[in-house]
Amino acid sequence: MTARERVDTALRHKTPDRVPIDYQAKKAIDTKLRTYYGVNSEKELLDILGCDFYYLSARDISQNETSLPIYTGPKLEMTENERICPFGIRFKRTVKDDKFGADEAIQGPLENATTSADILNYKWPDPRNFDFDLLLKESEEFKDKVIIGGFWSGIFGDSYRMFGFENFLLNLAINPEIIKTLVNKMTDFYLELNDRFFHTMKGKMNIFFFGNDFGSQNGLLFSKEQWDEIFLENYRKLLNLAKSYNYKVMAHSCGSIVPLLDRFIEIGIDIIDPVQTTAAGMDPKILKEQFGDRMVFHGAIDTQKILPFGSQQDVKKHVEDTINILGKDGGYIMVSSNSIQNDTPVENIDTMYKTAREFKFC
Repeated sequence: MTARERVDTALRHKTPDRVPIDYQAKKAIDTKLRTYYGVNSEKELLDILGCDFYYLSARDISQNETSLPIYTGPKLEMTENERICPFGIRFKRTVKDDKFGADEAIQGPLENATTSADILNYKWPDPRNFDFDLLLKESEEFKDKVIIGGFWSGIFGDSYRMFGFENFLLNLAINPEIIKTLVNKMTDFYLELNDRFFHTMKGKMNIFFFGNDFGSQNGLLFSKEQWDEIFLENYRKLLNLAKSYNYKVMAHSCGSIVPLLDRFIEIGIDIIDPVQTTAAGMDPKILKEQFGDRMVFHGAIDTQKILPFGSQQDVKKHVEDTINILGKDGGYIMVSSNSIQNDTPVENIDTMYKTAREFKFC
């Protein structure tokens, strides 16, 4: 099977020739793996790993600098140690152009906002200040892969970074209207930005991937009722836009998010990432039993204990067990449960991918 045939089969909940394979890692790991395998380019590395996917380079306009090459707007303040993103959020500058990295926010421009008018009167970035044509060459170079693109569209994450996390949660309880205004405005911005992006990339990419972390280790950060009130219709708008361009949709949320999975399925999310199996309620067997015929799982290979600290045999068994559970009758894409961290031995990563490539369904 080709990469696209393999992934399409898994998304239809049929058994492919082997499990689809993806790759997400910090830049330092990427460098170590290229040295380990004796390759120079990203494409060579993806091919050696057996990866079926490619992520377009411009992924986030706030948490990292991957979108700076396509940004054409007013000059952004930047020093060696700090930077301001197009939203006006100040970040510590550490990950730079790491495709899967995220800087730490220091200060948001709306931390002193007290009314909806403060949100609406703020000078928001202009979606027209991005030129997506540079990404067309990338999509052509990796056309043998399943292309993943679109902006991270953190309608929760970018909103609370602009507002301050504690301030956001406090106002969600005592002044929900200002939070609704903020998230709605953020959604409107990402709808226009992604619409422009999707129009340029029409026929050149396959999956829209966006993300917001709604879960902690033990449960949701706020109630399902609050999620419905603030995020449900905004998520639906993002989904409808992507579906209008015939893209499949993959949504990211770390943590324990079982109460939201029915909602995700209801509005048309095809793939859930990263399947953090160490969080409460995220047991792979239970997830497969309850949602496996309606949802494709992307992730689940533990980056907290097994990949960084387990033996190669531990990794092999973990990968085999995970594919056996989540990959039965399709519906699973093998990848780490978060970007592979810098303390992970390359031998364990090699074992992870070799095991997935060689695994045969019974």
